[in-house]
Amino acid sequence: MALYILIIVCIGFATVIEKERGTAFVGEHIYGSWWFVALWALLVVAACGFMLKQRLYKRAAVMLLHLSFVVILAGALITHLFSQRGSIRLRMNVAEKVFIDNENKVVNLPFSLTLKDFRVVNYPGTDAPLDYQSVILAGDVEVVVSMNHIGNIQGYRLFQQKYDSDGEGVTLGVCHDPYGIAVTYMGYLLLILGIVGTLLSRQTQMRSLYRKAITLALLLFCVNASAKEVLPVVPKDIAHRLGSINVLYNNRICPLNTVATDFVTRLSGSASWNGYSADEIFTSWMIYYSPWERQKLIRVKSTDVQQLLGIDSQWASFSDFVNENHEYKLKDVVSRAVNGSAAENNRKALLEADEKYHLVEMFYQGQLIRPFPYAHQQNGETRVSWYAPGSQTLPKDIPVKEQFFIKQSMDFLTESIVTGQDSRALEIIAKIKLFQRDMIGDILPSEIKTKAEIAYNSIRSQKWPVFLSLSVSLLLCVLLLFVSKESVIVHGLLLALNGSLFAWTTLLLGLRWWVGGHIPVSNGHETMLFMAWVTLLLTIILRRKFKIILGFGALIASFCLLVAMLAGAGSQLTPLMPVLQSPLLSIHVVTVMIAYALFALQVLLGVYAWVLIRKNGKADTVGSGGKELERVTALSQFLLYPAVFLLTTGIFLGAVWANVSWGNYWSWDPKESWALITLMVYAVPLHKASVGVFRKPLVYHIYMVSAFVMVLITYFGVNYLLGGMHSYANG
Repeated sequence: MALYILIIVCIGFATVIEKERGTAFVGEHIYGSWWFVALWALLVVAACGFMLKQRLYKRAAVMLLHLSFVVILAGALITHLFSQRGSIRLRMNVAEKVFIDNENKVVNLPFSLTLKDFRVVNYPGTDAPLDYQSVILAGDVEVVVSMNHIGNIQGYRLFQQKYDSDGEGVTLGVCHDPYGIAVTYMGYLLLILGIVGTLLSRQTQMRSLYRKAITLALLLFCVNASAKEVLPVVPKDIAHRLGSINVLYNNRICPLNTVATDFVTRLSGSASWNGYSADEIFTSWMIYYSPWERQKLIRVKSTDVQQLLGIDSQWASFSDFVNENHEYKLKDVVSRAVNGSAAENNRKALLEADEKYHLVEMFYQGQLIRPFPYAHQQNGETRVSWYAPGSQTLPKDIPVKEQFFIKQSMDFLTESIVTGQDSRALEIIAKIKLFQRDMIGDILPSEIKTKAEIAYNSIRSQKWPVFLSLSVSLLLCVLLLFVSKESVIVHGLLLALNGSLFAWTTLLLGLRWWVGGHIPVSNGHETMLFMAWVTLLLTIILRRKFKIILGFGALIASFCLLVAMLAGAGSQLTPLMPVLQSPLLSIHVVTVMIAYALFALQVLLGVYAWVLIRKNGKADTVGSGGKELERVTALSQFLLYPAVFLLTTGIFLGAVWANVSWGNYWSWDPKESWALITLMVYAVPLHKASVGVFRKPLVYHIYMVSAFVMVLITYFGVNYLLGGMHSYANG
């Protein structure tokens, strides 16, 4: 146990030191040091001795599970001692036979490599990269190296790192590890077999815990409107029709409604303002810009920034950001904040206000919307460029008729709206859509998909369902603590709440999956949505056997939805980074998030158990309260098995994904390190036969509540404080 705790502490401190001293420093002085390797070796020896002493070999599945970690660590040691890693830079049609290893030494390859072709594959109709592909010639063998597809030549694995700005050269990672990877993968296979065998074995505690949890027949239940200013506003029908026009935004083709929703939400914190929809605000501001500049729809929370703008409330207009000479009021103070001369809180508030000001500036400069596509040939490939309304610098190869339409159509539309010619305005909108179809008809999203994205924007912008479910679930969980007998009303309310929330979350995830074109588990917003969905699904599935879960599922899901809602920019749909274009990512994230959902349920079970102990006066009460506590403890211990096994599976699936994507199955990235710490912390209560203190319900539940801090650090702390390769999930 001493070695086990010491390793956890070392890994945790290493992630903090890495933030200050850099990855190379901790790699050399901690993760790659002899003493860190020795700690793991001593732990393996001690663990093997203890397994023999406990005669673990009599339980084949459990023995196999533990031996798999020994094999995995042996593979890691072989990789550490004998693998070669480095990088090689290739220029077009120039043969190279050496690469530079991690110690800046020149290493000879047993073959020569020649770059024959390099291409960036974009998402259709955009400039967003979908994949990077290098065609490599090794002797007479041609190998294609791309993201999530490593080239393998005589045991040397090649993977994409970066490419030269002129497109005539690439830098590839090189890894030669013929033995370590094989041993490690064998350990992964043994791990899966051990997990399955342990879950099915009659010799583990899971079956007895399950019987305890369902046979004790306890029915536990959870248990100021201001007058609108008359503003020039585009008619609703025209605004919504404009909102359905496709534009290029965030490097993806989407309806203008998506731009409008993001624009208004980023300014005001909500997708509507003063009764006007995002489409009405965006299109009206685009046409009647002068009166809309004076509307106080920009939210400024900081009182210091409010004083700098000369306003007396948290609502500002765009006009409040400039003085009588039309100079930006915050220019100098923002410059000082960027240089680090402002306090952290002030710096954040200033930069947030500055972002809103420049968002409107981008809107005026036509950078937010580009609704006019034009397909042209470039290097033998069809490329699509998108242009803003009224663009004056169009390529000469665009025919005069099309140039005229791009430059003048929005002016004609504005004139029609201002003069009240609604039918003519609708006709021009139809012509813009027809122009898009003529240019890139096979690339544009279908009409039904466009409507689906508009529906998704409407749903994701609604905050009241989250606050309502959070309030109701909190109320019902309070009732759970005091209802001592079956209540049909509480049961019905809980079932309705969980069912409604599950349907709403399923709709949200389903629309996001369809519109985005990938399983929604690629950033913080999406994983929180998925965790809420998983929690609700588990609640509904387990409600008959473990009725206490019905009270906690909606509460955890509501908190997850609240975090997702607060993620801000993460709710925007963007193309996946090339490295994320892998089915292993989805499986990796799904298994980990299900584990986190189970850990969250155990936290609330721990709180409920603490309430029971307080009511009974002590933890070992034999009466009805004691049996209630016994059942809650058994349920929590039962859920611990699949939670730990799912987290274990998710971590090692992530290792396989990393190995496939960038040729290294473990790099001690802060997210990896804290995921390992979380696994090690939660694995301890599974050994209550060896660690007898966990036989006491109070100690066990306190530990489980405290252990959830590891999950919070892994998910939030690493993303927002420690950084690393996984920090792309911040959004």
